Amino acid sequence: MNWESYFAELEGQFAEDAAAERASVDLEAERVRQARLDLATRLRAMAHDGAFVTLATVGDHQFNGTMRAAGTDWCGIDVGNGGIRCVRTDAIKTIVVPDQVLRRSLLTVPSDALAQRATFGYVLRGWARRRTPVLVQFTDSSVATGTIDRAATDHCDFAFHDAHTPRRDGDVSRFAVVPFHTIAAVSPLSDDGRVIGSS
Repeated sequence: MNWESYFAELEGQFAEDAAAERASVDLEAERVRQARLDLATRLRAMAHDGAFVTLATVGDHQFNGTMRAAGTDWCGIDVGNGGIRCVRTDAIKTIVVPDQVLRRSLLTVPSDALAQRATFGYVLRGWARRRTPVLVQFTDSSVATGTIDRAATDHCDFAFHDAHTPRRDGDVSRFAVVPFHTIAAVSPLSDDGRVIGSS
């Protein structure tokens, strides 16, 4: 028996076994990491990638556009022509994307501190401060136009009025407290009452 060739063969086998074990451990670690991903993290990856998506919500609302932002419980879709749709994450039914986008959304992306802290309520408070008229698309398929008077942690006070009418008490048809869980998406309106970005 040639001991040198025998030990060389053993060393080679040991190296192969060690490499296979490392690969197995790495694969299992990746499976565990992917199992811990939440939807908000994947949406942030799609936003980081500037992915084009077709997003459907509860209430049968659908948006086609580029994922531009994602917070803790919402995502922002640029639908073109300056139009933004702020979609509540819990209202999402499906996000249709090409396979490569789906795979890239599993990757770790740089952390955006503001996006991770920014809640749906935070976004709505910005529109409330500016008195921006909005279109609200609800999870029951209904829609309404008006102005968000204030936004709290899980609800907002909403003044219902015609899209082309500024928010004046005399033009408000009713006021309501609207729980966020009833909202699918919110879109800012132009000065003439059009949904920005719609054809």
